[in-house]
Amino acid sequence: MAAEGPAASPEPSIVRLVRAIEVGVAVFSKVALWISALLLMCLFGLIAYSVGMRYFAGRPQPWIDEVAGWLLVGSVMLAIPEVQRRGDHIGIDFVTGMLGQRGRRALLAFGVLTVLASAAIFVREGFVMVEFSRMVGVLSNQIPEVPLWMVQGVVPIGFLLMALVALVQLACFALGLEPRDMSETHKEEV
Repeated sequence: MAAEGPAASPEPSIVRLVRAIEVGVAVFSKVALWISALLLMCLFGLIAYSVGMRYFAGRPQPWIDEVAGWLLVGSVMLAIPEVQRRGDHIGIDFVTGMLGQRGRRALLAFGVLTVLASAAIFVREGFVMVEFSRMVGVLSNQIPEVPLWMVQGVVPIGFLLMALVALVQLACFALGLEPRDMSETHKEEV
């Protein structure tokens, strides 16, 4: 099938590469979101079990409170990359609404850059936290068989994935492209 109109120039290879990486990071981000949803369903089930045991069986399960905290933190850490990918973090629409296309893109790129810097700090500190817990041998209060470094490991993983999302978004901005899912969110707002 022939191309219509003037001779269609193929996309530069760097653009194809960035778009391919963007798709790969999107898959990881969506898988993390699904795991986050699964953790929330487990959290709901555990809380329902805890309420039943406490009020109907008279046998409270104190370990559930600690596990509930782990599941909640894990679900948040695994959901933030997808929130960043979609461009759904908190923003000030009033300011971006007053800007032209170029100013809006510059402000979005700056926002992504600050997300990347924050994520890098959390990745570094998360690994320090995990390493310290491993070194000292910190265990769970209610379930002493569980080393806390295993639970804490979700913090640097979530922020590392968010940093990858931000890197891809910055690469798109640098090439003059709109990050795919981020651009859909902002088109709805405008």
